[in-house]
Amino acid sequence: MALSDMISGIMSHKLGPINQRLDAMDQRLDAMDQRLDAMDQRLDAMDQRFDKIESRLNVIEFKQDRMSEQLKVLDARQKLFEVNTNKKIAKLQDGRDTVVEILRLNHMVLV
Repeated sequence: MALSDMISGIMSHKLGPINQRLDAMDQRLDAMDQRLDAMDQRLDAMDQRFDKIESRLNVIEFKQDRMSEQLKVLDARQKLFEVNTNKKIAKLQDGRDTVVEILRLNHMVLV
């Protein structure tokens, strides 16, 4: 029993500082876990914000693509309008030239 008490005393004398250091490490790890939990919460909030931003960007991209297609259609319509207008103007000029020529042949206009 005396030997057991002596070994126990020596062990507690030797292990006491180790136990204190381990307790201090546990406290530091607990504090670090709390900080990591806070960081995780902040990162989760940031992820939610980024998801909202990404969703909005997807909507904007969709609208931009749609607008681009509408502009292409509008451009094609405008070009078609120009071609048709030029043809009609050419026909009107031809008709005017014909009328002027007929009037000139009949001596109704001096040109």
